[in-house]
Amino acid sequence: MNRTSSKAAEMNGWSQRLRSHLIPFKRNKLLKATIVAFAIWWVIMAIHPHEWKVWAIENFLLIAFVVLLVCFYRVFPLSNLSYMLIALFLAMHAYGGHYSYQDTPVDEWLKHTFHIKRGFYDRIVHFFFGLLIAFPVREWVMYGLKLNRTRQYIVTFSFIVAASGLFELLEMWAAYLFNKKLAAKYIGMQDDIFDSQKDMTMSLIGVLIAIGLFYWISHVQNKKPSA
Repeated sequence: MNRTSSKAAEMNGWSQRLRSHLIPFKRNKLLKATIVAFAIWWVIMAIHPHEWKVWAIENFLLIAFVVLLVCFYRVFPLSNLSYMLIALFLAMHAYGGHYSYQDTPVDEWLKHTFHIKRGFYDRIVHFFFGLLIAFPVREWVMYGLKLNRTRQYIVTFSFIVAASGLFELLEMWAAYLFNKKLAAKYIGMQDDIFDSQKDMTMSLIGVLIAIGLFYWISHVQNKKPSA
């Protein structure tokens, strides 16, 4: 009985309340607004990109991810917060794709401010992949697989790290198959032979911070006296 009560308590928290208020798409104004805002941003980022072929490769992966989300929605819809975090990450990716990930205004500011030669916006996006996407992944793990808290963290961590590595492979093959001449620019190594490993490390740091936040929020929720 105690074990059952403990497991039930783990399921009661901030993400539990989010899922308890899932709204059918037809009446979900916040989700519709999120989609419209992202669509407008994506169209703006599609206007006169720095390099059309690099933009096409970057957005091929983005569109494939969006299609996957649409298909997945019918089977297991996520909370509005999860979709907003996903939209924020995709918006950051679309911004990077517009500037070929190497010539963003953010990179120019970083170079002038810290006197560095390499752009770091791509590393920032990898970090936020781990930080932002960890929430929808954990939500799916919690309510789809119904694992306890420790296993939720382990599976979420493993998924993000594996997805980060898979993205590096997809990035390589997309560049190789679409345009070999643009491969070096698209992959964005910028003369760093450990670029892929450092990108994955940023995702790892992001997901570790996310798991730390999950644990802290869960701890705070469990300390609150029950009504």
